[in-house]
Parts: sequence; C-alpha cells; structure tokens
Amino acid sequence: MKVQEHIDKISWSVADKFLYVIYGVVTLFQMKALDPNEYGLYGLLINLHTWVFIAGDAFLSNVIQFGMNKENRQKANTYSLILITAFTMSIALIVFIFNPVISSVFKLPRFSEIALVLPVLSLIFIPRVFCIKLIFRDSDMKKLFFVNFAFFFTLSAITVFLIATRGMLTFKSMVYMYLIGSTVSSLIAVIITRKKMEFGFKGNISIKRMLSFDLPLMFIGAINALPKQLDIYIIQYFFSTSVVGIYFSAKSLFRFFEESAGAALGLVYPAAVRQLEHKNYKGLNDLMTKSVSFLFVSFIIIVIILESGVSNFLITAFLPVKYHLAVGQFNLLILASVGLPFVVLSSIINAAEKPLKLFVFILTAFVFSVITFYLVGISGNQNLIPLGQIAYILILGSLCFLYIKRNFGFKISQLFRSVNDTYSYLKQRFSKS
Repeated sequence: MKVQEHIDKISWSVADKFLYVIYGVVTLFQMKALDPNEYGLYGLLINLHTWVFIAGDAFLSNVIQFGMNKENRQKANTYSLILITAFTMSIALIVFIFNPVISSVFKLPRFSEIALVLPVLSLIFIPRVFCIKLIFRDSDMKKLFFVNFAFFFTLSAITVFLIATRGMLTFKSMVYMYLIGSTVSSLIAVIITRKKMEFGFKGNISIKRMLSFDLPLMFIGAINALPKQLDIYIIQYFFSTSVVGIYFSAKSLFRFFEESAGAALGLVYPAAVRQLEHKNYKGLNDLMTKSVSFLFVSFIIIVIILESGVSNFLITAFLPVKYHLAVGQFNLLILASVGLPFVVLSSIINAAEKPLKLFVFILTAFVFSVITFYLVGISGNQNLIPLGQIAYILILGSLCFLYIKRNFGFKISQLFRSVNDTYSYLKQRFSKS
C-alpha cells in the first residue's frame, strides 16, 4: 500500500477532519454563551444519543462486511436499515418509559427533557448514519466531506445567528440547532448517495449469518462506548450537572483526536476486509502499520504543542472563568490520545471476524475504567475525572496492539515508519520538481 496512491481519499478525509477543527472553534463560542449547567444537560443528551448509535452501528456493519459482495448488496442494505431503525427507536422508547427512574438515580430532574428529544433526534439521524456507511463501503471520502459540511455549516450558522441576536444560548436552543443540523445533513446524505441505495432481498447471505456477526459487535460497541460516552452520567452521579458541563467542554475539545482516529478506523476497516478476502497479508501489514504510525506520530507532536501552554491559552482566552477548570482536565485527557491509534487496530480484529476476542479486550478495559471512575468519584477531586477515560483507551489500545503484533506481524519498529515514508515521499516530489 503506497500512501500516494490513496492521496485523494486521504486528502478528502483530512479535509473532513478539518471541519471538526473549525467546529471546535465554534464550540468555544457556544460554551462562552452557555452556562455550564445548560451545557452539561446538553452533553448528557448528545452523549446518550451518540452511545445509542455507536451500539447500533453494529447492524450497519452488514453494509461493508457483506455488501462488499455486490450479489449480497441489496439484502445487506435492506436488513441493515431495518435493524438500525428497530434498535435505535427501541432504546429511545425504553429511555422514555423509564425516564422517572433514570431521573431519580442520577439526581437529574430535567432528564425528562432529554427523554422527550431522544426519539425524534434518533429518527432524524438514521438516514445520515446509513448513508455514511455506504460512503465508507466505497471509500468515497469526498461525499463524506459534503455530508459533514452540511451538518457543521448548519450548526455554525445557527450558532452565529443566535449569539448575534440573543447574546446567549440555552439547552433548548442547542437542541433545536442540533435537530435542524441533523435534518439538513440527512437530506444531503440521501441526495448524494441515492445511486448507492440498492434495496431488496436478493442475495445469498442469510439474516442468521448477519445477526451472528452483528450481535457480538453490538455488545462490543455498547460496552466500548460506555466509558467514552456515558462516563458523564457517572460524573453526574458523583458530582453535578455543572461539573458535567466543564468535563464535557474538555471532552468536546478532545473530540478532534477521537474523530481523527474514527476516520482512520472507517478507512482501515473496509480496506482490511478487502485485503483479507484476497489473502494479501503484505498489503494488510502496510495498511495497518502506516495508518497507526501516521496517527501516532501526529498525535505525539500535537500533544507536545498543546501541553506546552497552547491549550491553556486557548481555553482561558476564549472561555469565561467558570470554564477554566477544563484546562487541567483537557491537558490530562489528551494523554489518552497516544493510545487511540492502537484502538484503530480493533478494525483489523473485526475484519478477521474475531469479534469475541475483541469483546474480551473491551470488557477488560471497561472494568478497569469503571473502577477508576469510581475511585475518582469517591475522592471528590474533579480534576482527576479524565483518568477513567485514559485508563480505558490505553488498556484497550495496548491489548489490541499486542494481539495484532502476535498474529499479524506488527513490529514495534514500524510505529515510526511514517517518518521515513514522509521523508521519502517529499524527497521524491522535490526531485521531480
């Protein structure tokens, strides 16, 4: 695998991630116009919604795992759409029914507002996530850029309008904004992927085989996302919604690292499925070592820059004093970014159809993460809140790397191959000039 041969896809993927950087700046202005209590409530909604779709993403994996074979594409698409709809709406309904119980357990009187919005937001979001999976199947990153551009541009435009006209934001205004952005993004996604939408029951793949692949992935996705998405409910239990708002602000800034790793995972997984189908183990090794190395080296450089004082400047310069506690939390949280490139290797384990092995790794990391969150909670020290997430990412990343190293020949020396690859590529380009 030569990076220059995939430069178009990588360039559009980088452009897509740059949207997250730009929206990260917009997020700073949202925080400035939001009370931490309101922002915390918004975070509780968004993270619960995100967790539902991460778990439900297992059912969309059929689009890639079985839809890569064109003979099964119609059936894979049809069952994926049915299953993701049934799953997400069922969870939203359960949350709505048990709203009083959840509200009481987490000491959150306003949880009813979250329970009312979740079903509507979930329904609107389904076309967006389904179409994005079609895009990932064909590695058509240009279309992904425009789907996300529609989403973030809408959110940014409404943010500017509301702050300019009202001077402040609330939980309700953030919810309406997110609903509109999701609707626009879903419509654009459907329009630009309409030719990829093949539905029907033609194909040799059975629903039983799909579910045998999906269900382990669903449990994996649900548990994998718990420490990363529902950790703020643990924070709510031990602290308060205002503290959740501060922690969520640190997590929002950390999202750049998570989205970059997520983009790499989205590119690596379908490519890994293809390489394994053709038994091209040399290509598989190039794929995983280069993707991990480029992320690993890039994250180390960015972390060093941020830790040198840049993050402190950005947060204290743009956000009011009530959010300044997020500086220490963010600086601690970004240490977890060095483990994210290794978590990307989980896509190789999935592509090799070893979901139970991955489940064991995720469960192990999850247990240590919950213990860490509990210890931080009873300590009462909100500065240590990120330790739960750090423990999860580093343990899961280490377990994935050790498995891939042992079974797929990933050498430790290859972690820095991106440095030499970049030098060789630039040298070649300049010599041609």
